[in-house]
Amino acid sequence: MERPLEILKELSQFPAVAFHEALVSNGIKNILRNSRINFIEDDFGNLIVELKGSNTEIPPIAFVAHMDHPGFEVQTISDNQVIASPLGGVPYSSISNGADCFVLDNNGQRISCTLVPIPDSSDRIVEVIDIDSLKPKTPIFFNLEDFSIEGDFIYMRALDDLAGCAAIIAALENIMNNSLENTVYAVFTRAEEVGLIGARLLAKSNILRLDSFVVSVETSSVVPGVVHNMGPVIRTGDASYTFDSQAEQILMMSSNNIKDEYPNFKFQRHLMDAGSCEASAFMAYGYRSTGIAFPLGNWHNATTRIKDIDSGISSEYIGVDDFLNGVILIQMAMEYGSTWEPDYISNRYKEVDDMLIKRLKED
Repeated sequence: MERPLEILKELSQFPAVAFHEALVSNGIKNILRNSRINFIEDDFGNLIVELKGSNTEIPPIAFVAHMDHPGFEVQTISDNQVIASPLGGVPYSSISNGADCFVLDNNGQRISCTLVPIPDSSDRIVEVIDIDSLKPKTPIFFNLEDFSIEGDFIYMRALDDLAGCAAIIAALENIMNNSLENTVYAVFTRAEEVGLIGARLLAKSNILRLDSFVVSVETSSVVPGVVHNMGPVIRTGDASYTFDSQAEQILMMSSNNIKDEYPNFKFQRHLMDAGSCEASAFMAYGYRSTGIAFPLGNWHNATTRIKDIDSGISSEYIGVDDFLNGVILIQMAMEYGSTWEPDYISNRYKEVDDMLIKRLKED
């Protein structure tokens, strides 16, 4: 199994929902330590890697992914009834029809439980049954497979966004001993699914240099015009923002360099506006941001649409080639960030051939 897939499989065994990312965080820390990659942890539990470049005049480039995934959390326990509510955009069908889930005991063992709807309730809550001794704030996870590869696709409970985390780590491992001109950041955030909270707090803190380019590495629901296994998507925007053209330029220039070394490399370029990603959190604080997205099936575990009350609940999936090509794109962007030219695109349109000017005047 290729190293990026090994990392993804290792992370897949750690369930997480917003505010309950400790297992994923510890898993990432262990991989980084074993690879001798230093990191810091901020006051909010975000993890930050910094590989310092030799030229501080060149803007850094940061790659950001989140550690959480939609799920549920126990809210109240009374009269032998356990009530839970969603953390993040769970399938509406899990509230209207219930779902098979699990929790973790004190030893980390998975204990099955069942979510059932509460009749006539206008609140987005469910009852938890078939289990004893739950406490408030206990996280609840969908009982789906951790990891499998079937044909050309990877299936997981939480590809969103463990795929982003694994891709960034794999790229880091490939460049960690290289001489870099530009500084590279790798960031792993918390509580994205409940409003990009970790990313917003990190952006506000200015831990990352404000002149940094920020690249959100996400899975994003397939939209018309995007095809599985035709390459990762260079994301021109999300549901909140149109992204920065200068930040995107680094990805586009990197993709051109890749084709010399990897002739079978493929990528797509598209507006992925099914949801908002962490690039928007950094855009709000003045960072030049863009995104890389792995086209995602069964977004947030809904087999049709998140808001479809009759949707099934199943594993998310992405293309193997999309994931592996995404790692290559991230690695090249980390290495070639120093080749960014601030006026590269604008100069193409500012300079007009004299013969063309003359013809417009004469014709």
